[in-house]
Amino acid sequence: MKNPYKRTDIFSCNYQDHSKFEYQVSTYHVMYHKKCYPQGCIMFKWSCGLKDKGKACIRGYNYIGRLCDGCTHYTDEKIHYQPRINVSAAEFENFKAELDDFEDWFAQVQNSDVLIWAEIDSIKPRFKKYIQGKKGQIRLEGYILIFKNGYIDQTPFEDYFYAYISANQQDRLRLAPGDRFEAKGRLKMNHGRLLTPKLWHIDFEHRSGNETWNNSKTLVARQTATHFNFQSENCLHCPHGALVDVFVKDNGSVDMYRELYCLAGIKDQSLCYVHAFKQLDLNKK
Repeated sequence: MKNPYKRTDIFSCNYQDHSKFEYQVSTYHVMYHKKCYPQGCIMFKWSCGLKDKGKACIRGYNYIGRLCDGCTHYTDEKIHYQPRINVSAAEFENFKAELDDFEDWFAQVQNSDVLIWAEIDSIKPRFKKYIQGKKGQIRLEGYILIFKNGYIDQTPFEDYFYAYISANQQDRLRLAPGDRFEAKGRLKMNHGRLLTPKLWHIDFEHRSGNETWNNSKTLVARQTATHFNFQSENCLHCPHGALVDVFVKDNGSVDMYRELYCLAGIKDQSLCYVHAFKQLDLNKK
């Protein structure tokens, strides 16, 4: 079984914000989050004649937005974006059959206790960033375990899936990459990812003894972490690359998005020594 929700080879979209992902978007984003297949979606591009000339807003606003409606200097352009299918008609039909099989299977296992057997591929701190006004705070909410494959009950799962553990669990168990265990959990879908929000009855089959995170090490990394605007695949799959959930509170509403941070403190993705060393190791094998 594989997770077709996270496939990024099926659709692409030229919406400007997707440039961070080289315009490749996941199946889940297109078909379930934005629901823009097949009809597309409408976005509005706001502009101000005064700000374009470097002048101040006559109403005293610092940002262009819906409150500018009615101003003679304000314009909004309606843009229709249409996701493109990047595979042949036959491949797309096969994909839809794969999607149906996965959804049928997930409907049977979600919201019920399942037995999980897996080996940890990597473990990362789970940070959340809260912004209100000009103030921001990053909090440690535990850790995320990343598995490349494993078993869910009797079903082989040949794709990435994830589990959350608390900071107290990690301090006690010292889970590390290479550890193999059996545990119980309950499955849910999280932004297209197959996730177990909580693990219990962890029974180890093998302890790797590899280096891992603890709370004190994590809090030091939080202070030195660097933010990247571009979310490259190398960083997303790197043990030091962490996607941080960002919650912005503004006038009673909360917006949520994700930012990529490097926990190794590397400032330039093109100069990353972690990826370079990994490539050297692969070439030696």
